[in-house]
Amino acid sequence: MERVRIGVIGTGGIVQAVHIPQMLAHGRVDFAWCADTDAPTAAKAATLAHAPVSGTDYRALLRDHPVDAVTIGTPHVAHYDAVMAALEAGVHVCCEKPLAMSVAEAEAMAAEAARRGVITFVPFSYWFVPAARLMKELIDEGALGQLTHINGYYGQGFGLTDMPMRWRFQRAIAGSGALGDLGSHLISLTYLWGGKIRRLTAHTKTFVHERRVEGTDQMAKVDVDDDVQVIGELENGALINLSASRTYAGRGNFQRVEVSGFKGGAVYNNSHGDELEVCLGDAWVARNQWGTLKVQPKHRLTQMQVFPNAILEGKAPADVLPNFQIGLEVQRVMEAIEESAASGQWVNL
Repeated sequence: MERVRIGVIGTGGIVQAVHIPQMLAHGRVDFAWCADTDAPTAAKAATLAHAPVSGTDYRALLRDHPVDAVTIGTPHVAHYDAVMAALEAGVHVCCEKPLAMSVAEAEAMAAEAARRGVITFVPFSYWFVPAARLMKELIDEGALGQLTHINGYYGQGFGLTDMPMRWRFQRAIAGSGALGDLGSHLISLTYLWGGKIRRLTAHTKTFVHERRVEGTDQMAKVDVDDDVQVIGELENGALINLSASRTYAGRGNFQRVEVSGFKGGAVYNNSHGDELEVCLGDAWVARNQWGTLKVQPKHRLTQMQVFPNAILEGKAPADVLPNFQIGLEVQRVMEAIEESAASGQWVNL
């Protein structure tokens, strides 16, 4: 295969801002068509992608305009049907996070993808921050020693604004709130650096209970979380403390994760994606000294280019390309968080 033909299902903000531009820059990707429930939006995306066809029926486009792969950026409630249609067509699939509305859906998607033998990708975007790759390298090489703690914070502030009702504030469409939007990223980074979560306890809270229906004076109920707090333990024995919220004042898109072990510690901050703050080695640890470790060229990966690369090369290493199985693991943790928040009890995974 010399080039990859890709179809687009769902052409909203993340697809037009990230998926299409990054894949176009790859140089060996051709977009065949763009599909969206809104025809003008699909047509706009097709122009951006230099795709010759757009429409509202992705099943018809899959049938009439064959592709090698699809990238899916619909609201979460539509992920399952779009993924299963693509898998039935036998194509490779990229689907935005969170993968599904439930563990049952994610299990079915992962199982069918494995049966079909296709490459799958859930673009947990912060896996591709250079500092996150450097953090993984330090951990894998044993520079931090046996891990003891992962403490992560992901804050945004848009939930404090008078933003009108959007699909992301509706459980029937989004599945969850800050948990799926932001918490899934922290869960995926925890998985990348520390592996699976063994058990957890969690609390969720909604601060803004109503939002205005755009263009009217009517108010609609918000039935998803604004904030999620998680305490837990990994299978390797390390403890975790994760916080994700849409209601942190003054925060646009801020992450900070501190990873500690018996031999040292490192701090990842997405605002400084080219470096880690580190305390490594006996002398530094004993004196509580911290310094800065810069990334190298090998730590730079372009998120939406690893997918066509995997298709062209016929291999998809899971530590670089988070697949549907990893998407399923994140979904299981999300479901456990909601179960714990509802019951007030610890949940074993």
